[in-house]
Amino acid sequence: MKQKSFFCRILSGISLLLLLTACTPSGQQTSLTSEEEEFPVSEFPAANLSIPALPVEEEGKIKGVWVSYLEFDHMLKGRSEKKYRANIQDMVKNCKEQELNTLIVQVRSHGDAYYPSQYYPWSVHVTGSPQKGCSFDPLKILIEEAQKEDLSVHAWINPYRLMQEEEMELVSKDYKIREWYQNDSYMEKGTDGYWYLNAGNDEVQELIVNGIQELITNYDLDGIQIDDYFYDKVKPKAFGESDKEGRENVTQMVKKIYQCVKNQDAELLFGISPAGNFRETPVSDSTQLTDLSLWCTEEGYLDYIAPQIYWDFEDPEAPFLEVLEKWENLVKDSPVKLYVGLAAYKFSESEILEEEMKTVLEREVPQGYFLFRYDNLV
Repeated sequence: MKQKSFFCRILSGISLLLLLTACTPSGQQTSLTSEEEEFPVSEFPAANLSIPALPVEEEGKIKGVWVSYLEFDHMLKGRSEKKYRANIQDMVKNCKEQELNTLIVQVRSHGDAYYPSQYYPWSVHVTGSPQKGCSFDPLKILIEEAQKEDLSVHAWINPYRLMQEEEMELVSKDYKIREWYQNDSYMEKGTDGYWYLNAGNDEVQELIVNGIQELITNYDLDGIQIDDYFYDKVKPKAFGESDKEGRENVTQMVKKIYQCVKNQDAELLFGISPAGNFRETPVSDSTQLTDLSLWCTEEGYLDYIAPQIYWDFEDPEAPFLEVLEKWENLVKDSPVKLYVGLAAYKFSESEILEEEMKTVLEREVPQGYFLFRYDNLV
């Protein structure tokens, strides 16, 4: 399988256009020029690697792929509506032809939005600057095109991570994240240079929940997913709290999101994709102060868990099957479903990824897998 690819490599050597869909800070769009129409319509050649087909009895299982802000850097930023829609149509077609059925689409990666939002500024990965808006709604278009091919869409957010300093200073003071900027009651600068919201602040939790309510009210989504950045680059002590308080903060936030989602629609799914390693308990319960041991075993927190089990079968520290079995044991008597995060970015050009996909589909407890990420399926 080394000579085969999951999706053909995106045409290289094409530089991004200057941002042509930008708006003024007041929201008034500038006009488009004809130059952007000179790019080829199709930038995503058809995939040519066969994903294991689902047996009839397994047709209810999810086969999904994460679509991150990095994909939007070339599919969306600097593109006209026509070009962006064509890119999405190609992506959706590729996924459908390979029998994928779910897209997990990043809609907030750095305290920003990939759609018109009351609560968050436009992402730089959409317009190039948090001061500029977009003349169309990228999320609406993506959902429209996905639904034409019967693909489900989950909106993926990072609840705490914000932008770096130079971008934060450009955000309008109309947004809470700018109003709170550099106030250590609300945020702290992480070891990676990004700012992180204080999970224990009630106003922060309200902002996060309001942002999710906005998404599930305005868009025909199938689910909401948050990722694995909790207390990672900033610890509770930065806000004068203990690790115990930090874990309680995150649990409170998770429960509020779950209630928000279910109050909107009981059929909507809420899930988390944490770091995948598992010793006696999920490793992130100690390293990032999650409480997966609680969330995955009691009702009222999650519909699904999607641990990122990004190792091969022979890994000396975290062999794939051994780690998978620990997650299976955690959820087997609970209402929480298990979807397995797989590392296409590591194994797409070897037999390992295909074998892991087959393994997940053949086992009883997992209800499918998510592949990270679309651009790495090569």
